[in-house]
Formats: sequence, C-alpha cells, structure tokens
Amino acid sequence: MKKRLIILILAGLFVIPAYSQNPPLDKNWEVVFLDDFNTLDINRWWVRDHFDRGAEEGECQLYLSQNVYVNNGKLVLETKKEPVPYCCPPQHVGEWGCYKQWKTGNCYQYTSGQIESKTKYKYGYFEIYAKIPGSDGYFPAFWLQDNGIDPVTNECFYNEIDVFEISGCIQDSIYTGHTFRVDCSTADDDPETVVLIPCNYPYTYHWYGVEWDRDKITWYIDRKAVRQEKNNMIGIGIQHPMTVVINTALISENDTKCPVSNNSIFPNYMYLDQANVYRLKCDTRTVVTQIPDFNTFNYAVKKYISLSSTTVIPPNSNISLRAAEYIELTNGFEVPLGAELYLDVNPCEMTKKKIRE
Repeated sequence: MKKRLIILILAGLFVIPAYSQNPPLDKNWEVVFLDDFNTLDINRWWVRDHFDRGAEEGECQLYLSQNVYVNNGKLVLETKKEPVPYCCPPQHVGEWGCYKQWKTGNCYQYTSGQIESKTKYKYGYFEIYAKIPGSDGYFPAFWLQDNGIDPVTNECFYNEIDVFEISGCIQDSIYTGHTFRVDCSTADDDPETVVLIPCNYPYTYHWYGVEWDRDKITWYIDRKAVRQEKNNMIGIGIQHPMTVVINTALISENDTKCPVSNNSIFPNYMYLDQANVYRLKCDTRTVVTQIPDFNTFNYAVKKYISLSSTTVIPPNSNISLRAAEYIELTNGFEVPLGAELYLDVNPCEMTKKKIRE
C-alpha cells in the first residue's frame, strides 16, 4: 500500500522535522567538529577565569578556570560553595572581570565553571550530550551569543539563542529562548520568546541541540525536535556568527523564585560527554529533476528539486531532501508506507569561521 503525496513545499513553510532528521542521521550535513572531551582542547575552547558576567545579570557565582577539568573522559564544570569567600586578585578586578567585587567590594561565596568556543559560527546544528546538576539554585545553560557593531548598519547589536536554561526549581522542564537586541544600551529593545518545555528527564545524560539558519530556529531534546520558531525577531533575525557557551550559573540569593538555600547541594557538577557542531553541505547551483538511485545521490542543499513517479523511494527508507528555492512533487510521486521523507526549503550558506580576536 502506498500513500500519494501531492504537496508543494515552498520557502517559508515551517514544519518540525521528524525524530530522525538531525545531522548524525541526515546526509545533507557535514561535521565541523566532534569533541568527546577525553582532553580539553584549548585551541577550541576558552575557559572563563575570574569572570562573573556583571552585577546587572543577578548571578552570584564567579567563574574560575580551576572549576573546569577533565575526569574519566568527561569535561566537568564544578560549582562550589567556598568555605571562605573567594576574593579576586587585584589584577582581575575591574569592568571585565570580578565586576561585583569591583563595584561593591564584596568577595564571592560561590564559584563555578564556563567554557566558550574560540571560533564563532554562522548557522548550523549545535548539540551537547550532558548530565545536568540538580537541586535548588542551579541554572545550567547551553547557548550561542555575540555582540558588537554591525559593519553594514553601524548599529550596536546583541544576539543570543538559548539552547537550554534549566532551573533546579522547576523539575523536569527546560527553558528554550530566542533573543535579539538592536540597541545594546536599551534593554527594552530586547524581544525574547521563551518556552518552558516539559522533558521529564532525570538528572542523567541527554542530548540538547539547536538547528539555526537564516529563516528558522529548531530546538531538540534527545535529537527529537521539540520547538521551532521563525528567525525574524522584529523583522531582522539572528544573522551574525556566534560563540558557543556552556556554563553552570546559580540563581541570585535575592531571587525569591529560587534562592540558593539549604536545599542546594554543594559541590555539584555538570558533565559534558560530547559537544558537536555540524553545517549543511551547499550545492545550490545544482538542479535535481529526478533521483534514480538514492544510494549514489549526492546529498546537499540543491538549487531546487522536482520529482515525479520516475523517482522511487526505497521501502522502509528514511530520506531527507533539501533545496534553496523549492521542492516539487508531481505526476504520481509516491512514498511507500513505512518509509519516511523529510523536505526542507531554506537558503544554504556555508558556515564561516571567525577566530576570536
């Protein structure tokens, strides 16, 4: 028995992909890097040291490089309650490090860990396989961010995509966020969409990922899409290369929703087993009118794809086709019952790298 498809996929139509449509299983993607954290690659990752992200963020921990280390093939971000408040050495105190101490003179009762990629990436699929610390007060995060002056518009910008922010106060749920700020000096110009997703996870290892391109952003848990949004916040969207950030924060003691309390467990750990980045293969000058053999087909984003009954989808197969302009299925094109076909229309741009200056 077969099911006849009579759909025309147009640019701008967003459908959350099926479970199996993710880079490890989708031949349209290629690896940028796969990091198993058997060692800490200092050419790839920058470890934050004596950094607290500023008092205005309401974070109560200080990031120290000594809280980031490899143990048994896992990268560990350790969060501690210091027996004696930790005071930054004078050379680290200032606007760009140990900010709270610089502003208030107060030292830090809590320390934690953060890593950032030394390379910025524009578009792609970003994922980690991680175990998240539990208990009240914890706020681990995996996110992409960048800020600066747009060379075209000469405007200050701040971009951020939160793959996840997980509050220890709200069990079995994660926050996914999408933000874009045009005027860095005005917080009111920072629209944000945040979704609380029930994931029913214990504090064990899970995959967390996001697919980001010019037109849309898709969030994944355990390599299954759970949310998709158009990448057009205030009509602009997030189009600048961004840094990958992984950290474990604490909710401020002054935040009555989730204070660091006697229920908070110290020390506690975020374990990273994998961090992977993929990018789409672009072949947008090629037009595909039929696919005679999917085993030899050169998977990549094509200019456009038009298929008819001449193209036969193999039984029980899982096929993903991507094009920059459109995909057209006509003239008796069919998909066998039990096979899966995922179609995506989106402009393809090669991922560009920019090393942090």
